[in-house]
Parts: sequence; C-alpha cells; structure tokens
Amino acid sequence: MPSLPIWQFDVPLLILVVLFAMVALSIRNLMGAAIVFGAYSFMMCLIWAGMGAVDVAFTEAAVGAGVSTVFIVSTIYNTGATMPPSPGGLPFKLFIGVVVTLTGVFLLSALPDFPKWGEPNSPANATVAPYYISNTIADAYVPNIVTTVLADYRGFDTLLETTVVFIACIAIYSILRVDEARSKTEDSGPVDAEPHYDPSDSLIVRQASRFMVPFMQLFALYVIAHGHYSPGGGFQGGVILGASLILVAISFDLKFLLSQWREKQIMLMVAWGVFLYAAVGLGCVFMGGNYLDYGFLNPVLPGELDMARSHGILLVEIGVGITVMFSMIGIHINLASNGHFDRGL
Repeated sequence: MPSLPIWQFDVPLLILVVLFAMVALSIRNLMGAAIVFGAYSFMMCLIWAGMGAVDVAFTEAAVGAGVSTVFIVSTIYNTGATMPPSPGGLPFKLFIGVVVTLTGVFLLSALPDFPKWGEPNSPANATVAPYYISNTIADAYVPNIVTTVLADYRGFDTLLETTVVFIACIAIYSILRVDEARSKTEDSGPVDAEPHYDPSDSLIVRQASRFMVPFMQLFALYVIAHGHYSPGGGFQGGVILGASLILVAISFDLKFLLSQWREKQIMLMVAWGVFLYAAVGLGCVFMGGNYLDYGFLNPVLPGELDMARSHGILLVEIGVGITVMFSMIGIHINLASNGHFDRGL
C-alpha cells in the first residue's frame, strides 16, 4: 500500500503555525494577538489530528482554540487592548532574541537522540504500547485505548491532573477575587426573569445562544459518556459544558449566570468532582483491592461483572468533567469581572 502524502499537509500547517506564533508575539493590539493565538491553536489541532492523536486534537480545539481564547479576551476586557511600549528598547529585544535562539538551538540539538516518528523499535512502542493495544479490551472492556490509559492504567496521574485544575481555580480566586464581591453574590435574591434588555446588547446573539446552549450541553454529555468508544472523555466534555455556561454569561449578563449558579455552589462543585474521583479509589480499597483498581467494585456496580472497570472509568470521567466544567466557569467569572462579580463581558 503506498504511503499517504502526509507531508504535503504537514509542511503548510507547520509554516502557518510558525507564522501565527510570530504574528502573535509581534502584534501590539492584544485583541488581535488573542485572535491569532486562537488560530495558532486551531492549526495545532489539525497537526495533532494528522499525527493520529485525535484525543489530543480534540482537547486542543476545546481548550486552546476555544476556552483559552475567551479567557484572554476576558483579561483584555479589564486591562486594555493596546500593549504599551516595553522598556529597554533595542538592547533588551536583542538580549531576548539571543536567549530564545540559544534555547531553540539547545532543544533542536536533542532531536537526533529521539527515535523516528512511529519507529516500532522505540522504547515506548516496543514495551508499553503493545501491552495497552493487546489488553485494553480484555482488562477494561473499553475500545478507546486512550481512555483506558488515562483513567485506568494511568489513573493516579489523571487524579493529580484533576487536582491541579482544582488548585488552579482556587489560586485564581485567591488572587483576583475582591472581598466586597461576597455581599453582591450572597445578598442578592434569586433572579427568575431575564436581565433588563440593554439596547447595546444584541438580541440576535441572545436568541442564538439560547438555541445553541442545549445542543452544546447535550454534545458535552455525549463526549463524556461515549469517551469509552470514541475520542473524548471528562476533560473535553467538561470544557464544553463550561463553555456553554460561559456563552450564557457573555450573551446575557454575568449576574444572570450567578443568579443560577452562586459562587459557593460553583466552588463546591469544583471540589465535588475531585472528591468523586478520589472516592471511587477509596471504594476500591474498602472492597479489598488497590487504590483505583476498579475491578474490585464488581459487587456494588450494576451490569455484568466483567464490566466493573469500564463502569469505574465512567465514574471518574464524570468527576473530571464536573471539576473541569465548574473550574472553567469560576475562572471566567473572575477574569471577566476582575474579581468583582459584577457585569462582565
């Protein structure tokens, strides 16, 4: 079978990635730089897909080209769209250029030590990967090998990654949140009606978001539940769920979102996702197995006995999705309102 002409696609994409990176670093309008950065992430998504890393491409599309761009725009909303001239002038720029060039040369010098892409005799492909490919269905009844690796074979790493997301959300709250915002979110009564219509707001945007949000959430739930069989999982689904509510906050009003999800509820849900993940591991210990050894949950999980590890993976994926979803919402609320929890974007 002749090889596919992959390089004809990779070379233009790599050129565009380098071009977008240079433009994003050189442009002084920060809003334009944010848009270019989103395009850069989209190009990286196509590169990952071309390399066969569809799950990574999915994550890059949801996080890099999607939510990260919104976070950058939210920050620009409170800081200004024009970057002031940097101090130091030409000598400082030359110094930075030399440092970046030397760092790049140092990294490129290590390329000969790496195995060729797809080399079957490389350590990863010759030892670990064959076991995953041969035993993922027999061990966990999960066709998607990436899901099995992340949530089962490498379950400890994913638990710590979920904890890092939780800590990042707490850190942003600690840095940006203003103490006076507590009274604004706790003293205000429930808002059942939509916020007062502002002529500067777009009715088309509001109605379009009202139509899009349910489909976004339905697709996100599908991504979480169907991550066993296709690219996806808790992280990607959680980002899409968070993006759906961020769209509500942008289209309507930040206070309208906070009337549905209070600050305390958001933070409790962020912690609840990590707790659910950790509790599944503790359940395995109480049932006589090792931590996160889902096979020992057979007596308490429904369905066939051999499906225990598959069901255990689904439980931890739900925990990851909950933490990621509400972390995205909490981070956006703080960035868009500069910690004041008033009207954002």
